[in-house]
Amino acid sequence: MPEIGEVRLGVPDQGALSRILHEGGATHFPQWLSAEPADEARILWWGIRDAAVELLDVPDEPARSNLFPRPIDDWTDGPRGLVLATVEFDRAARDLAPAVGDAWLDAGEDPILGARCRRMVVGRGILVLAEPAGEGYLAACLARFGEGPVAVAVDGSAAVGRPTLSNPVSLRPATYVRIGPRTAPTLIFLPAG
Repeated sequence: MPEIGEVRLGVPDQGALSRILHEGGATHFPQWLSAEPADEARILWWGIRDAAVELLDVPDEPARSNLFPRPIDDWTDGPRGLVLATVEFDRAARDLAPAVGDAWLDAGEDPILGARCRRMVVGRGILVLAEPAGEGYLAACLARFGEGPVAVAVDGSAAVGRPTLSNPVSLRPATYVRIGPRTAPTLIFLPAG
């Protein structure tokens, strides 16, 4: 069964990322999350294990290639969820189907992300496809980086950030914390329960 695995971030200040995770209730830096120095914060890539990634037709164009996972063989627990920005749901779902399947379900609109969302259970995590619902965070991320991961869900109850009554990962309350300005990745803190 496919399982969302490693998520690699590029961050200007890893200390700030560690502080945000700690303030959100993480007792340690998640094993599935790695970070490397970068000029601006962004999710560089995501990985999946036990999936037929060799069947994916990964395009050479940078505006679309980050939508696709890398094969990994790390067996640590993965994130609770991962949000992938896409310009068009149906095409992205077809592109990813050989590796993750096609059991996408409507997850409604997320006003904080500025997106219409679909979700699918992938192993113990949730994969979300998010398509812009007008101008906002998701549209800005797509314009800056192209398609690919923009948010990751982690366990925790952040005291700061933007609380919401529902999110496309757990469909329950959460707190969104952006790890930097403008198009920086968003951490979605999911409380226990």
